[in-house]
Amino acid sequence: MKTSLLLIIVLFIGFSAYSQQASKFTPVNRKAQAIMELNRVEPAYNNATVLPPYVPHTYQGTNMDVKKVLMGTSRNAFTLLVTEQNCMYYDKDVNAIMGTFRGNDKPSGTLPVLGTGNEICTFWSTDLGTTFSGKISASVAGSLFRYPSGVIFNPAGNSSVANAFSAVAGPRTATAWDFTYLASKQFDGSNTDVQQPATSTYKELVRQGMSACTDGTVHIAAQKYATDYKTAIGVVKNGVFNNNTFAFDWTEVDVTVPFNVAPDATLDAAFGWANMAWSKDGSVGYVMYRGADSRATEHKAYGPILFKSVDKGASWQIMDYFDFSVFPVLTENRHIWSTLANADVAVPFFTEADLVVDGKGDLHIMALCQGQYSEHPDSLGYTYSYENGSLFEFSNENGEWFCHYIDHPKTRNVATADSPFTGASGNQSWDMRLQASRTDDGSKVFAVWTDTDWQFWGLADSLNLYPDVMVWARDVNSNLNTSPKNITYLQEGMGESHFMFVSPVTMDNAGVYDIPLSISDINTSSLNTDEPIAHYYLQGATITEADFIISGGQVAPKANKMAVTNYPNPFSGKTSIDINLDKSAPVSIVVSSLTGQQVSNVNYGTMGAGSHTLTFNAGSLTSGIYFYTLTIGDQKATNKMVIK
Repeated sequence: MKTSLLLIIVLFIGFSAYSQQASKFTPVNRKAQAIMELNRVEPAYNNATVLPPYVPHTYQGTNMDVKKVLMGTSRNAFTLLVTEQNCMYYDKDVNAIMGTFRGNDKPSGTLPVLGTGNEICTFWSTDLGTTFSGKISASVAGSLFRYPSGVIFNPAGNSSVANAFSAVAGPRTATAWDFTYLASKQFDGSNTDVQQPATSTYKELVRQGMSACTDGTVHIAAQKYATDYKTAIGVVKNGVFNNNTFAFDWTEVDVTVPFNVAPDATLDAAFGWANMAWSKDGSVGYVMYRGADSRATEHKAYGPILFKSVDKGASWQIMDYFDFSVFPVLTENRHIWSTLANADVAVPFFTEADLVVDGKGDLHIMALCQGQYSEHPDSLGYTYSYENGSLFEFSNENGEWFCHYIDHPKTRNVATADSPFTGASGNQSWDMRLQASRTDDGSKVFAVWTDTDWQFWGLADSLNLYPDVMVWARDVNSNLNTSPKNITYLQEGMGESHFMFVSPVTMDNAGVYDIPLSISDINTSSLNTDEPIAHYYLQGATITEADFIISGGQVAPKANKMAVTNYPNPFSGKTSIDINLDKSAPVSIVVSSLTGQQVSNVNYGTMGAGSHTLTFNAGSLTSGIYFYTLTIGDQKATNKMVIK
């Protein structure tokens, strides 16, 4: 009886461990998740009259390095959902910071009100974020304005903030997404202009990658897509400032994106997703769409499909296809997981991405990449359920691609099933809010994202439920970068940065770089998506010149891959690997567990040209699945070994 009971217990423990381990490899259908989010319907509410402007308050804690400054509130959280909106903007010429959000007509505790939930409001500061003034930027009777982006447009030669303009854009809805609003207003309160062009039959939501340039232009991107998901077309709207009307003349350009066609005839595309960045002078711009590229012959995955413009957005030329899996740094130290079918193949799935243009006109993409689950044609939209992924900077400099490893997040994004943020429309998820920025002169680029020290908060799983703001930066001239820096740890904003927006332009003052960013704390809405939520400017998100001390992290792609296999496999005790060297080279093997922890490192020294057999002794390792990386000179290969 005791023997039978013991056997049952052992089998149960073994099965539980297997189930927990197997669940890590369960695929997540990113394509289906995105489509579900696109079809979310916001609850209706009754409009109210416009209430008086509020008096901003500064929230200060015991640590004065980082402060939360209340900018304003929105009627609910549905102003925050799209990371690619530009809701924070800094202009160096007038030294002003601007935030753009939906208004709020509903009093809630001590939270201030401005405008209504159907209007777009801007909140701006001329004292480096110490105080913010609020005003309504777009207001038309009967129009329901949503999901705003906003930038500061400064006419040529102007240095007074009163003469600069707030330019905002986004989708308008009543019973459908039937119009786009394109609005501008001078900061002194004059020259208000609101244009509402009709959307196409696709009802596109124009709201992503809004940019302002010193050549008198503003730009914003979107994607049109059919509800059967068999058609997707990029779109860019270009506004040229008219010095006679003190408003913008808008034109629209369609962009043909070569998305891969899946076996069910739908497109392998991140539907509705677009992003864009421009050089300061407007001489070069890039627009990015995300999906599997039909030009790829292997390693198809959801990655960047990029276009470049050198004529103020009037035309867009597609950039050459590039296979981002050729970077060995992606798989070193298990930065991303390999495909389920082949341990030697790791294909980066771009889960999040933002972009900036440096002072040389070169493109920088900050990306959170996960390993693609499968390369099978009907499974290109899948990643692993338990993989956090890793952050990289991909830069196209002088026509050549480079990769820079940034960080491995401690946590994963918060899916709807795990979210405490809920309301009439259901739970609301959030991601790592990865955003990119640059200095005004384009000499430095920044990656900003959120992450949770989940063990500090006592969480049972590694989820980004209590986000802190993280910053990494690189000097594109010296190629020195910083280490990742937690801006809010033990400071104001700690664990409260659930929804974050970052200005694409960073303040710089004598070697001190303040990143203008806002955080929106879901606790201010009592965790209810339908209640007003507060937006704070995070003053003191700073990188200094002294932080740029790390060199050698940038790598070029290498095509010199090799295959490797060990025998026997599975095995117990020892296994062998045959290699053939065409010249003398150092040889080593690094073995890692499934979680990426290094468990063995064997250096075989420099071996001469010819055939060799390497022996690996696994006597100190427990039974299970491991990954080993064989390094011969500058060549690397990874495979799976199973110890019995």
